Amino acid sequence: MPRGPLAVGLIGVVVLAMILVPLAVNKLVSGRNGAGTSTAAQSTVLDGNAPLSQLLKVSGRVGSGVAPSIELNGDASLSAPGSVLTDVVQTGQGRAVSEGTPVILQVSQFSGLNGRNTTGNEAGYKLWQGLLGPDVGNYINTAVSGQREGARVVLREPAEEDNGSRTTKITVVDLLPTTATGEARQPAAGTPTVTEGPDGSITVSSAGLPAPTRVSTEILIKGTGPQIGAQDRLIARTTMVSWATGQPLEKSTFGYQERPKQLDMSNALVGVSQNLVDITVGSRVVLSLPAEQAQGKEPVVVVIDVLAKDPAQAPKASGARASSESSAAPDSSAGPTSKDQS
Repeated sequence: MPRGPLAVGLIGVVVLAMILVPLAVNKLVSGRNGAGTSTAAQSTVLDGNAPLSQLLKVSGRVGSGVAPSIELNGDASLSAPGSVLTDVVQTGQGRAVSEGTPVILQVSQFSGLNGRNTTGNEAGYKLWQGLLGPDVGNYINTAVSGQREGARVVLREPAEEDNGSRTTKITVVDLLPTTATGEARQPAAGTPTVTEGPDGSITVSSAGLPAPTRVSTEILIKGTGPQIGAQDRLIARTTMVSWATGQPLEKSTFGYQERPKQLDMSNALVGVSQNLVDITVGSRVVLSLPAEQAQGKEPVVVVIDVLAKDPAQAPKASGARASSESSAAPDSSAGPTSKDQS
């Protein structure tokens, strides 16, 4: 074993090699990838025209009340496709829709550069509610027509970022149910009967039942969406009838050809706003209300299908296009369900 000056010299050679060899390797790699650029800094660009499964994954449940998320494969970015491409990533099991039928669309948009949600609000999605047609945007109208409620469709279209980069704009469209969907439940004795017709309309009867002296809340269908808060703006179907006569006290929005409407929890009847809190989206609820919890005139029965929570904070023009990241406000003619009508 070397000793003295020879040992010191050998140690010096080993240390010098440990320093110089990595530097030489790094210089060689840098030369191959461009001066001063490491391989880690290189971004893979995938062809935006490739099959969707080769480019990204969409996660999240349709009707969960939260925005979906996307993950670009291999943390890559996408080039711009040559045209608008449409993929149905989840088929629906509900009512088939076509142009002119009422729909509720949940729309989220993402950048093909990094998968960032670019919808433009905290929720990460916007709702469009109305009759399916050109107002929703030609691309979405074409993609959604013929699908069933519960479907998820992904559109890819060429786009230009603020920095001038050409990439793919990714739009995820969820076709939400327009009637209550979930687990059917047996109502308690004394609950008014609710019968649904083949066209989606309902009839309500409280014949032979004593008028309510306090509020009763019965869930006929238990939805699986998020819980309702006291300040939420909902999209819903509603009807309200006189307990004594069974006559409607507002225009019903039940029926497959009827547009659901906006229900503002902060401006609803006391009996509605207090007893919908914590009910889950997707539910059908029967409220038996004494006069003081309704319009102050007589006891009533209110039936509500809670269809969605709208993240919009203020009404917008009903002609706004979902494809331009706008959320069209639902029909706001709330009828007597609203305090303003009482």
